[in-house]
Amino acid sequence: MNTGKSQVTFVVGEDRRLAEIVSRAEIEPLLRSLVKAGPAWAALFDEDRVPLCRQGDDGAAGGLVEINHVILVEGEPQGLLVIAYDPAACSAAEALALLVRDALQLTVTNNLKRMLTTEMHTTIVHESYDQLVETNQRLATSECRYRELALELERKVEERTAELQKAYSRMLQQEKLAAVGGLAAGMAHEINNPNGFVHSNLATLGRYVERMKEMLNRYQLLIAANTPLQQLREETEQLRRKLKLDVIFLDTAALLEQSIEGTDRIARIVEDLKAFSHVDETGDSDADLNMELKRVLAVLESQIPPETVVVQELQPLPLFGCNPGQLSQAFFNIIQNAIQSRARGLELKISSESKNDEIIIRIADNGCGIPAGNMMRIFEPFFTTREVGGGTGMGLTVAREIVRGAGGNIEIDSLEGSGATVTIRVPLGKQITTCGLKGES
Repeated sequence: MNTGKSQVTFVVGEDRRLAEIVSRAEIEPLLRSLVKAGPAWAALFDEDRVPLCRQGDDGAAGGLVEINHVILVEGEPQGLLVIAYDPAACSAAEALALLVRDALQLTVTNNLKRMLTTEMHTTIVHESYDQLVETNQRLATSECRYRELALELERKVEERTAELQKAYSRMLQQEKLAAVGGLAAGMAHEINNPNGFVHSNLATLGRYVERMKEMLNRYQLLIAANTPLQQLREETEQLRRKLKLDVIFLDTAALLEQSIEGTDRIARIVEDLKAFSHVDETGDSDADLNMELKRVLAVLESQIPPETVVVQELQPLPLFGCNPGQLSQAFFNIIQNAIQSRARGLELKISSESKNDEIIIRIADNGCGIPAGNMMRIFEPFFTTREVGGGTGMGLTVAREIVRGAGGNIEIDSLEGSGATVTIRVPLGKQITTCGLKGES
């Protein structure tokens, strides 16, 4: 896989020593238990007959019988399990030897798979991290530039009111773009994970196909040359073992299953983004606000802190005439603030109801809350308590303007250290139908 910044080479069957795959700490308990069960001694040797671990009495009396079992790495002999026992004292040695061999073989196979998966995953994560850092730097630079512009406009507010209004409108649009940029960065990380192992699986599958083609071509040449049946069997069997086709056939099904799961995950992410952005819709339409809240939660899933409890108490709502994309942006800004209010142990509660000819939506959290001295400034453009790069200070301003544009209003109740509750109220007009969406927890 070549991404432009880094290159990872994965070769099926690449030589790896047994000592690199399995440690003494993993081998020793098995051999110790085996010796306790009866054999005089047991040892595991690598491909060079170097003992990786040995247990038991080296000075045991003569007359012992040895059992040898080969340990395979990707179908190739890379180790030897040797067990010495007295037939008169240990009648179950053969069964015990098989049991330990299978356990060691399973450990070797699992460790090798984990090593390859870890190497590939680490490279992809590092690459995604570099991309996110670059995006964050661009957003921080943009934020500083627009802060300076805002200060300049405030000094000239009386003589250039019309220009200030135009600049203010541009700032609202910039906040939307900044939110989409931050969201895109998070989604890029979510997409890169399944895309990375799908790409790796397809590359591996390509190499598998080449090996199967080699086997088929060899078979066709032998047939065309009227090769005797016995020779045909021997040569094809030898090539099959050399190409490790048994391993390939076992692994192919898993590769395809993982790849399908990865593409399904990417499809769900793209569908959530498309539904949230309303890219195929323009202007006003009748919207199910419960569905818009669910879409926002779906696209913000990657930003939700660990151990967060999200409770949805969504009552059936009438369809509401509005611009769904804009109202989703307001929900996005408010819920994102709630998510960022606490790093761990966050409790986020979202409820909705239709009452007294209006729709009421509440978004509550148990985060850090808002200090009393800041309550009067929370809707002020560019006001933020976060460090530079942590926010533009336009999120609640944009949300309030969108809700007001839909004929509604926003109220915020909060105490420092006790969380916050944002209440959105929008008036109902003439409704045609009612959505039967039930609440969820």
